[in-house]
Order: sequence, then C-alpha cells, then structure tokens
Amino acid sequence: MPVNYLELQPQITALGAETNLRQAELEARLKQCRSLLDQHNEDLDGLKQIVEEAVAQKKILRCAAPFNEPLKLHVPCHLPAPPCTILAADGSQIIPSAHDSVLFGLINVGVFRIQPGSGNIPSEITNSTLLYGDDLYINDQPPSEDLIGLLRDVRERQLLAELAQQEPRPVIALTDGQLELYHQPRTQESYKDRFDDYLKALGDLEVSEVITAGYVSRPRADLVVNMLSLLAGAEPAAAEARPFAGISDITLLGSILQPGERSAIFRLQSSSSEKYPEKKALHFFYLNVGTASMPAYARVEIPLWVVEKPDAVNLLHSVLVEQARQAGSVPYPYPLIRAHEIAVVRMDERQQLTAMIERELLKRGVDVKRQSEKQFHKGHRGRTRRS
Repeated sequence: MPVNYLELQPQITALGAETNLRQAELEARLKQCRSLLDQHNEDLDGLKQIVEEAVAQKKILRCAAPFNEPLKLHVPCHLPAPPCTILAADGSQIIPSAHDSVLFGLINVGVFRIQPGSGNIPSEITNSTLLYGDDLYINDQPPSEDLIGLLRDVRERQLLAELAQQEPRPVIALTDGQLELYHQPRTQESYKDRFDDYLKALGDLEVSEVITAGYVSRPRADLVVNMLSLLAGAEPAAAEARPFAGISDITLLGSILQPGERSAIFRLQSSSSEKYPEKKALHFFYLNVGTASMPAYARVEIPLWVVEKPDAVNLLHSVLVEQARQAGSVPYPYPLIRAHEIAVVRMDERQQLTAMIERELLKRGVDVKRQSEKQFHKGHRGRTRRS
C-alpha cells in the first residue's frame, strides 16, 4: 500500500475539527470586510489616496485601487453579443531536460479564430518554435522553467498582435491567465529582454485598438480585500497583520454578482505596476459566467486603453459570458478551450520530435546519447514489482 491510510485518519479528523473553528473565524472577518465595503462604496477618491499613501511606504504592496465605479457595482451583460472577431491564444512548452537523449526545448502556441454568428468557419493556427543551441543557455546556465514560461507568454501575445492586424474591427484577443507576467521584478537581463518584447507586443495591440484580455478562471486573489485591509489600519504586505486573511475577493463580491454580471473595474497595484506604463496600466474586473444554481467566477485583466472605452468593455463582457455558456455545464470561454486543445503537446508528439532530432544529428555524424537511467524507468510502462 503506497499510502498509510491508518496513519492519516487521525490527521484527517484533526483537519476537519480545525476547519470548523476556522470557518467561524472567517465568517467574523467576512462580516467586518463587508461592512467596510458598504461604508466606502462610493468613497473612491478617499480610497485612491489611501492606496497611494500605502504604496509610498511599501512599493511591493499588492492590492486593488478604485477606478471610477462604485465598489459594489454589478453590471448585467446584454446578449447576444455584437459581431466581432475573437482570437484566443494558448501555449504549451517542452522544458529541456538533461535526462533526455537530446537537449532541446519547444514553445508551441495555438490560436483559435472565430466570428460568432457570421456563418464563417472557425480556423486554427499553430506556431512552433524549437529551442536549441544558444537558446538553451542564458549566462552559461540552462533556461529555467520560469524563463521558458516567459518565452511562451511573449510568443502568445506576439502572435495575437500579428494576426489582429489582418482582422476587421472590433477584435477581441484572449489568453488564459493574467496579463501581468509576474509579481516580483526579475533583474536578470534575460528576463528584461523578453519582458521588453512582451511590452512591445502589448503596444502593437494598443495601436491596433485590439480589445485584449487575460482570463483567470476560479480566481483566489484578495486584491479588493487587501485594499479594504488598509482601512482597518493593516499592512497587506505583512501576512501576520492582515485582519481579513483567508477572505478572497470572490468570497466578498460573489454574492453581489448575479449570473452574467461583472463587478466594478479596479486598477491593479503591484510591485510590477510601474513596468506597465501609460495606456498599458493593468486593470481588472470580476465576472460570473455561471448560473443561479452553479455560479462560476473569473477575474478578467485588461489594459487601460480598453478600460477607457466603455463600448469595448461592454463588448468584452458580453462575449465572455456568451462564449463561456457555449461550454455547457462547466462554463469557460469556448475559444480558450479550443486554443488549449490546439496548443497542447502530447507525449507521442514529444517522442516523435525527439526522434526527428536524433535522426538529423545521426545523419550529420553527431553522437546521440541514450536517455538517463532515471528517465528510462520513469517512462517504462511494462515494469512489474520484483519480490
């Protein structure tokens, strides 16, 4: 037996008892948090000033800041959504491994294009980039998984910017996950260069007036809650001082958002805020794409150039709700589902790519090593336990 269930049972019992106690504490915190939300619903200028003063003291502060809508605002969507072109991108990657027979990486980006209600057949685009040679060494070190992920995110946005230029307006460009690439600043030159590429792609989308957004499903962030913590005299950067620890934004706002409704728009304040200047400044709203019996929440990140155009926000709102409902009982935007299916690299595809590289190297007289013993046994499926 791989897991000792008898040993775990008393620990599970303790977990249940602790959960009961914690739930009572969370209810008390939630009540206080909701009271502050009610009191400061329209005190936008006051809240902005409080956030600015807190940021001056602690630049790594991560929270929401009001934009120009009451905190408890909930906006219904209007369906059907107006005509538009949707471009949804997702990416996957192969991380270089010293245990493989050849050292390489891969960035694979899939884009799904659809014009709902037009009668036009949706289309798929795949962009595959092999990483080898100098691409695999940054400052004489092999690339980290973080850096490969950054390369993927950059390529997703670049491909959307390139394709959007060829489309009639309006165009909505979607990606899975947040627009903010990472929370903490990365000082390595390799990260800076790629991040500059990402900002350039955002700039290209801005120039083309593309409605771009990052879709975060089932969000657990406490950005609005952290903002309200400042009203209670707490410092959100210090976990031990947070009066509303354990309360998420969805716990706070979910009861306000009826099916199809979005929340107020907030500005994202974080350690990387200054890296998104001017019209690229990041904002977000929460969205309920579910039903009355089964709500489904998302956080939608958008840049300032989208926020400043109410028609663009309304179009994005209605499109996300409409497309999420296309997925049936588990609502999630259909174009993002399809983009993921296009982008994912299956194990047999990785094996075929490895074989293609091995053949090319052998043809050129290059010695190809076998995979490591560890990798062989991890991937071996015919093993039996020896007594």
